[in-house]
Amino acid sequence: MNADGSMQNVGWPNSVSPGISPFRIDVPSNWSAVEPPAGLIAFLAPPDASTGNFRVTLVVYGERVSDEKSLGELAEEALLGAGATNIVAIGVDGAETEEQLPSAARRADLMIEGRLVRQLAVTTEGPDRSQTGVRSVYALVGSCLTERADVDEPVLTEMISSFTVTAPSPVH
Repeated sequence: MNADGSMQNVGWPNSVSPGISPFRIDVPSNWSAVEPPAGLIAFLAPPDASTGNFRVTLVVYGERVSDEKSLGELAEEALLGAGATNIVAIGVDGAETEEQLPSAARRADLMIEGRLVRQLAVTTEGPDRSQTGVRSVYALVGSCLTERADVDEPVLTEMISSFTVTAPSPVH
């Protein structure tokens, strides 16, 4: 409140704090979507009795993050949070063309509930970097059984590759 008692009503998102940008992703038609406790959305493959009902998953996380951390560091943090120790970089961090947004990919195999699970983490950012360097960052974390990675990892990779930020324009 100002000294004269006046106030202003501020909506969010706004030009100072634009919020996270919307996105689109291609998902197999027989997968289901759920709202996870910590992520934006999660996609689950149908249960498979041959894998003890383990479900291949892809979780999309998103938040506004300062430019102090690289996309590679953020991808590694996503895997470390699940308990990964042997994290491997996949490809080169950055954008392949000027039209693409930068990304970073990491992979790890780790034990989860007695099963060896392969996790892929890819981070990318939206085109909405503010003047202070804050931008929308997305972490896509896919999980499949390591023993079935030759079958399930290509599906996760295709889904992740289809991820598109649909922000109308950068923040100025």
